[in-house]
Amino acid sequence: MAKIPVVDNLIEKNLHGLSVHYGRLVMKVYLRITLLVFGKASPFLIRGLYRAITGNKEKRIKEFLEGTKVWAEDVKKITKSTVLVLNEFTVPEKGHMIFLNHVNEMDFPYDCYVIRKPFLANQVIKKAWFAYWWMTAMGSQVFDNSKAMSIAVSVKNLIEGLKTTSYIVYPEGKNTYSEEIQPLKKGMVKIAFDQKIPVFVAVKSGVTTYQDYQKGNVVGYLGLGVHNPNEFANWEEFQTHLYQLMHSKKQELDGMLEKERIKLQTV
Repeated sequence: MAKIPVVDNLIEKNLHGLSVHYGRLVMKVYLRITLLVFGKASPFLIRGLYRAITGNKEKRIKEFLEGTKVWAEDVKKITKSTVLVLNEFTVPEKGHMIFLNHVNEMDFPYDCYVIRKPFLANQVIKKAWFAYWWMTAMGSQVFDNSKAMSIAVSVKNLIEGLKTTSYIVYPEGKNTYSEEIQPLKKGMVKIAFDQKIPVFVAVKSGVTTYQDYQKGNVVGYLGLGVHNPNEFANWEEFQTHLYQLMHSKKQELDGMLEKERIKLQTV
Protein backbone atom coordinates (compact mmCIF):
# COMPACT_ATOMS: atom_id res chain seq x y z
CA MET A 1 0.00 0.00 0.00
CA ALA A 2 1.33 3.42 -0.93
CA LYS A 3 2.33 5.67 1.93
CA ILE A 4 0.20 8.71 2.70
CA PRO A 5 2.10 11.87 3.76
CA VAL A 6 -0.18 12.59 6.74
CA VAL A 7 0.54 9.13 8.17
CA ASP A 8 4.29 9.44 7.60
CA ASN A 9 4.29 12.79 9.38
CA LEU A 10 2.27 11.48 12.32
CA ILE A 11 4.36 8.36 12.81
CA GLU A 12 7.78 9.92 12.32
CA LYS A 13 7.26 13.13 14.30
CA ASN A 14 4.12 13.33 16.44
CA LEU A 15 4.22 9.74 17.71
CA HIS A 16 7.86 9.73 18.76
CA GLY A 17 8.22 7.99 22.12
CA LEU A 18 4.64 6.64 22.21
CA SER A 19 3.65 2.99 22.08
CA VAL A 20 3.92 0.93 18.90
CA HIS A 21 0.30 -0.17 19.39
CA TYR A 22 -0.90 3.42 19.45
CA GLY A 23 1.15 4.24 16.37
CA ARG A 24 -0.40 1.32 14.50
CA LEU A 25 -3.88 2.43 15.53
CA VAL A 26 -3.28 5.97 14.24
CA MET A 27 -1.88 4.58 11.00
CA LYS A 28 -4.95 2.38 10.58
CA VAL A 29 -7.32 5.26 11.29
CA TYR A 30 -5.67 7.63 8.84
CA LEU A 31 -5.07 5.07 6.10
CA ARG A 32 -8.79 4.39 6.09
CA ILE A 33 -9.45 7.95 4.92
CA THR A 34 -8.62 7.04 1.33
CA LEU A 35 -10.79 3.92 1.49
CA LEU A 36 -13.72 5.93 2.83
CA VAL A 37 -13.34 8.79 0.37
CA PHE A 38 -13.83 6.37 -2.50
CA GLY A 39 -16.39 4.33 -0.57
CA LYS A 40 -18.92 5.46 2.04
CA ALA A 41 -17.91 9.12 1.87
CA SER A 42 -17.84 9.29 -1.94
CA PRO A 43 -21.35 10.86 -2.21
CA PHE A 44 -20.15 13.79 -0.08
CA LEU A 45 -16.97 14.08 -2.14
CA ILE A 46 -18.93 14.13 -5.42
CA ARG A 47 -21.52 16.62 -4.16
CA GLY A 48 -18.79 18.75 -2.60
CA LEU A 49 -16.83 18.89 -5.85
CA TYR A 50 -20.00 19.76 -7.72
CA ARG A 51 -20.75 22.59 -5.27
CA ALA A 52 -17.17 23.83 -5.72
CA ILE A 53 -17.49 23.84 -9.52
CA THR A 54 -20.80 25.69 -9.39
CA GLY A 55 -19.40 28.25 -6.96
CA ASN A 56 -21.66 27.44 -3.98
CA LYS A 57 -19.09 27.80 -1.21
CA GLU A 58 -21.42 27.32 1.78
CA LYS A 59 -22.94 24.10 0.42
CA ARG A 60 -19.48 22.82 -0.56
CA ILE A 61 -18.28 23.30 3.01
CA LYS A 62 -21.38 21.58 4.37
CA GLU A 63 -20.85 18.50 2.17
CA PHE A 64 -17.20 18.10 3.17
CA LEU A 65 -18.03 18.63 6.85
CA GLU A 66 -20.68 15.90 6.61
CA GLY A 67 -18.08 13.69 4.97
CA THR A 68 -15.87 13.91 8.06
CA LYS A 69 -18.75 12.47 10.09
CA VAL A 70 -18.47 9.29 8.01
CA TRP A 71 -14.82 9.01 9.03
CA ALA A 72 -15.65 9.54 12.70
CA GLU A 73 -18.36 6.89 12.62
CA ASP A 74 -15.89 4.49 11.02
CA VAL A 75 -13.32 5.20 13.74
CA LYS A 76 -15.96 4.58 16.40
CA LYS A 77 -16.82 1.26 14.75
CA ILE A 78 -13.30 -0.12 14.32
CA THR A 79 -12.32 0.86 17.87
CA LYS A 80 -15.69 -0.08 19.41
CA SER A 81 -15.73 3.32 21.08
CA THR A 82 -18.52 5.36 22.62
CA VAL A 83 -18.71 9.13 22.18
CA LEU A 84 -20.89 11.03 24.66
CA VAL A 85 -21.96 14.68 24.78
CA LEU A 86 -22.65 15.21 28.48
CA ASN A 87 -24.70 18.39 28.27
CA GLU A 88 -26.84 20.02 25.65
CA PHE A 89 -24.92 22.67 23.80
CA THR A 90 -25.32 24.42 20.50
CA VAL A 91 -22.18 25.44 18.67
CA PRO A 92 -22.53 29.00 17.31
CA GLU A 93 -23.12 28.87 13.57
CA LYS A 94 -20.84 31.81 12.78
CA GLY A 95 -18.80 34.64 14.25
CA HIS A 96 -17.09 32.66 17.04
CA MET A 97 -13.83 30.96 17.84
CA ILE A 98 -14.41 27.53 19.37
CA PHE A 99 -11.73 26.79 21.97
CA LEU A 100 -11.22 23.07 22.55
CA ASN A 101 -8.43 21.11 24.22
CA HIS A 102 -6.14 19.12 21.91
CA VAL A 103 -4.96 15.70 23.12
CA ASN A 104 -3.56 13.52 20.34
CA GLU A 105 -4.12 12.35 16.76
CA MET A 106 -7.25 10.42 17.73
CA ASP A 107 -9.30 13.44 18.74
CA PHE A 108 -9.53 15.00 15.28
CA PRO A 109 -12.27 12.67 13.89
CA TYR A 110 -14.32 13.06 17.08
CA ASP A 111 -13.97 16.86 17.04
CA CYS A 112 -15.32 16.73 13.48
CA TYR A 113 -18.14 14.45 14.67
CA VAL A 114 -19.28 16.46 17.70
CA ILE A 115 -18.42 20.07 16.80
CA ARG A 116 -18.53 19.74 12.99
CA LYS A 117 -16.95 23.08 12.16
CA PRO A 118 -13.88 24.13 10.14
CA PHE A 119 -10.53 24.41 11.89
CA LEU A 120 -8.07 27.25 12.27
CA ALA A 121 -4.94 25.16 11.70
CA ASN A 122 -1.21 25.90 11.79
CA GLN A 123 1.30 25.61 8.98
CA VAL A 124 2.18 21.99 9.78
CA ILE A 125 -1.02 20.74 8.12
CA LYS A 126 0.35 21.80 4.72
CA LYS A 127 2.85 18.92 4.89
CA ALA A 128 -0.02 16.45 4.85
CA TRP A 129 -1.30 17.09 1.34
CA PHE A 130 -4.52 15.04 1.51
CA ALA A 131 -5.55 16.25 4.96
CA TYR A 132 -4.73 19.82 3.93
CA TRP A 133 -6.85 19.54 0.79
CA TRP A 134 -9.86 18.12 2.65
CA MET A 135 -9.57 20.60 5.52
CA THR A 136 -9.46 23.49 3.04
CA ALA A 137 -12.46 22.07 1.20
CA MET A 138 -14.44 21.96 4.45
CA GLY A 139 -13.72 25.64 5.07
CA SER A 140 -10.69 25.43 7.35
CA GLN A 141 -7.99 28.10 7.25
CA VAL A 142 -4.26 27.91 7.85
CA PHE A 143 -3.03 30.63 10.19
CA ASP A 144 0.45 31.70 9.12
CA ASN A 145 2.29 33.30 12.05
CA SER A 146 5.76 33.19 10.47
CA LYS A 147 6.05 36.97 10.10
CA ALA A 148 4.14 40.18 10.77
CA MET A 149 2.75 40.52 7.25
CA SER A 150 1.48 36.93 7.11
CA ILE A 151 -0.15 37.31 10.53
CA ALA A 152 -1.98 40.42 9.32
CA VAL A 153 -3.23 38.56 6.24
CA SER A 154 -4.28 35.54 8.34
CA VAL A 155 -6.22 37.76 10.76
CA LYS A 156 -7.93 39.49 7.83
CA ASN A 157 -8.92 36.10 6.36
CA LEU A 158 -10.16 34.96 9.77
CA ILE A 159 -12.39 38.01 10.19
CA GLU A 160 -13.79 37.49 6.71
CA GLY A 161 -14.42 33.79 7.33
CA LEU A 162 -16.21 34.48 10.60
CA LYS A 163 -18.96 36.22 8.62
CA THR A 164 -20.20 32.79 7.51
CA THR A 165 -18.84 30.25 10.02
CA SER A 166 -17.11 29.60 13.35
CA TYR A 167 -13.68 27.98 13.68
CA ILE A 168 -12.33 25.28 15.99
CA VAL A 169 -9.13 26.50 17.65
CA TYR A 170 -6.72 24.49 19.82
CA PRO A 171 -5.51 27.23 22.22
CA GLU A 172 -2.90 24.99 23.86
CA GLY A 173 -1.13 25.10 20.51
CA LYS A 174 -0.09 21.44 20.27
CA ASN A 175 -0.93 17.80 20.95
CA THR A 176 -0.61 17.46 24.72
CA TYR A 177 -0.92 13.65 25.04
CA SER A 178 -2.41 14.45 28.44
CA GLU A 179 -5.80 14.72 30.10
CA GLU A 180 -4.63 17.86 31.89
CA ILE A 181 -5.34 21.22 30.29
CA GLN A 182 -2.06 22.92 29.40
CA PRO A 183 -1.45 26.71 29.59
CA LEU A 184 -3.14 28.52 26.71
CA LYS A 185 -0.86 30.15 24.17
CA LYS A 186 -0.97 33.92 23.80
CA GLY A 187 -1.66 34.05 20.04
CA MET A 188 -5.29 33.02 19.59
CA VAL A 189 -6.42 34.46 22.92
CA LYS A 190 -4.93 37.86 22.09
CA ILE A 191 -6.45 37.85 18.60
CA ALA A 192 -9.87 37.03 20.07
CA PHE A 193 -9.46 39.85 22.57
CA ASP A 194 -8.09 42.44 20.13
CA GLN A 195 -10.69 41.67 17.45
CA LYS A 196 -13.53 41.28 19.99
CA ILE A 197 -14.35 37.76 18.79
CA PRO A 198 -16.57 35.84 21.24
CA VAL A 199 -15.25 32.42 22.23
CA PHE A 200 -17.36 29.30 22.62
CA VAL A 201 -15.53 26.90 24.94
CA ALA A 202 -15.73 23.11 25.13
CA VAL A 203 -13.61 20.39 26.70
CA LYS A 204 -13.23 16.68 25.98
CA SER A 205 -12.03 13.76 28.06
CA GLY A 206 -10.96 10.16 27.55
CA VAL A 207 -8.87 10.48 24.39
CA THR A 208 -5.59 9.51 26.09
CA THR A 209 -6.96 5.99 26.63
CA TYR A 210 -6.10 5.26 22.97
CA GLN A 211 -2.45 5.59 23.96
CA ASP A 212 -2.88 2.57 26.26
CA TYR A 213 -5.53 0.41 24.61
CA GLN A 214 -7.21 0.52 21.24
CA LYS A 215 -10.77 -0.72 21.75
CA GLY A 216 -13.72 -0.06 24.04
CA ASN A 217 -12.81 3.57 24.69
CA VAL A 218 -15.25 6.16 26.03
CA VAL A 219 -14.83 9.79 25.02
CA GLY A 220 -16.90 12.65 26.42
CA TYR A 221 -17.52 16.30 25.53
CA LEU A 222 -18.84 19.15 27.66
CA GLY A 223 -19.90 22.57 26.35
CA LEU A 224 -18.95 25.59 28.50
CA GLY A 225 -20.84 28.37 26.75
CA VAL A 226 -19.84 31.63 25.09
CA HIS A 227 -17.34 34.00 26.71
CA ASN A 228 -17.08 37.59 25.51
CA PRO A 229 -13.69 39.34 25.54
CA ASN A 230 -15.48 42.68 26.03
CA GLU A 231 -16.03 41.66 29.64
CA PHE A 232 -12.30 41.63 30.45
CA ALA A 233 -9.84 44.47 30.95
CA ASN A 234 -6.98 42.94 28.95
CA TRP A 235 -6.06 39.80 27.04
CA GLU A 236 -4.09 38.38 29.97
CA GLU A 237 -7.19 38.50 32.16
CA PHE A 238 -9.19 36.85 29.38
CA GLN A 239 -6.49 34.17 29.00
CA THR A 240 -6.52 33.42 32.73
CA HIS A 241 -10.30 33.17 32.78
CA LEU A 242 -10.41 30.75 29.84
CA TYR A 243 -7.63 28.55 31.23
CA GLN A 244 -9.14 28.33 34.71
CA LEU A 245 -12.55 27.54 33.20
CA MET A 246 -11.21 24.79 30.94
CA HIS A 247 -9.00 23.36 33.70
CA SER A 248 -11.73 23.17 36.36
CA LYS A 249 -14.52 21.97 34.06
CA LYS A 250 -12.21 19.37 32.51
CA GLN A 251 -11.76 17.85 35.99
CA GLU A 252 -15.54 17.79 36.42
CA LEU A 253 -15.91 16.15 33.02
CA ASP A 254 -13.36 13.48 33.97
CA GLY A 255 -15.50 12.53 36.96
CA MET A 256 -18.71 12.54 34.95
CA LEU A 257 -17.15 10.40 32.24
CA GLU A 258 -15.84 7.86 34.72
CA LYS A 259 -19.38 7.35 36.04
CA GLU A 260 -20.65 6.89 32.48
CA ARG A 261 -17.84 4.44 31.77
CA ILE A 262 -18.84 2.34 34.80
CA LYS A 263 -22.47 2.35 33.66
CA LEU A 264 -21.48 1.11 30.22
CA GLN A 265 -19.35 -1.66 31.71
CA THR A 266 -22.25 -2.94 33.81
CA VAL A 267 -24.78 -3.04 30.96
